[in-house]
Amino acid sequence: MFPQKNIYSTLNHTIMKHLKNFTLFIFLLLPFLKNTVQAQEYFPFPQDNAVWYSVYSYPWPHPPYIYYVTYVYISNGDTIINGMEYSKFYSHSASDTRNKLVYSGAYRVVEDSSRVYFFERPETHERLAYDFSLLPGDTMVSNGEDYICMDTSSLVLQNGIRHKTLTILVPFIYNCVQTWVQGIGSLGFPLLEPYWGCAYTFESAHDLTCFFYKDEQIYEWFENPYFDGCIGSNVGIEEQNCESRFAIVPNPVVFESYLSCPLHDNTLYDYQIIDVNGRVLKYATGIKPDEITIQKNDFGTGIYLLRLFIINHGRNYSIKFIIN
Repeated sequence: MFPQKNIYSTLNHTIMKHLKNFTLFIFLLLPFLKNTVQAQEYFPFPQDNAVWYSVYSYPWPHPPYIYYVTYVYISNGDTIINGMEYSKFYSHSASDTRNKLVYSGAYRVVEDSSRVYFFERPETHERLAYDFSLLPGDTMVSNGEDYICMDTSSLVLQNGIRHKTLTILVPFIYNCVQTWVQGIGSLGFPLLEPYWGCAYTFESAHDLTCFFYKDEQIYEWFENPYFDGCIGSNVGIEEQNCESRFAIVPNPVVFESYLSCPLHDNTLYDYQIIDVNGRVLKYATGIKPDEITIQKNDFGTGIYLLRLFIINHGRNYSIKFIIN
């Protein structure tokens, strides 16, 4: 017979060994549990500090045969309408060098029912923009028209949070189909699409390219067939080929970066450096591309856009860069 002390010692050793292995297992599992929990968090519709970029495209009779231009939509500040608090909604064309914001209306969020109401300028009453509580088969009525939820799903975006998505059929406009994402809105025309349909005709379209909330990028349309990043507008074939050779080196910016392009002519450019809110932080006119430099100390951490304007052609394009 073994001594009782040895039996307890062996038992304690076995328990501690398994406990150690179990603790190690839990430690290794924590990142996955954290991601799983985070992916189930609720992300409410933003009521301030939000920026949407949407590209408007339609057929064009000349090369490159598709006309497209990016519009920027910004939620900033609040206002009182009929005794209720609304978030102010602005817009402007990303290709507008004047960078002039236009007040487009205001919206309010009823968080307990996941509804968003929009008071479009110059309307005299609000409309129901989104209802993210819809289930397949449910119908949302807005301004006397039906919006039918065909399907629901979920999508984990760049913020690591799982967002509910809804596939919405709009029968009264060419049987248009829209995609809504909770916490963002439509993947087409922000806030306005539920009233304008998919576009004015079936040939044109609005597509959300990027969405930022509090300077954090939440969404980017990586399948964008027109350009990389958030902002772009159509250019001629020669300029498109040139654009593909432009690069900011190095990127992300470490200390100082420059614009690299193998051009050998004397074409002059105007340029702007823009933050995610559409603010012009730096600009210059009549400059050669190889004279453009970016100093890290001039900017805070974040994502920025370098926009180039070809003076002789009145065209422009954009390059994204990062400050870490």
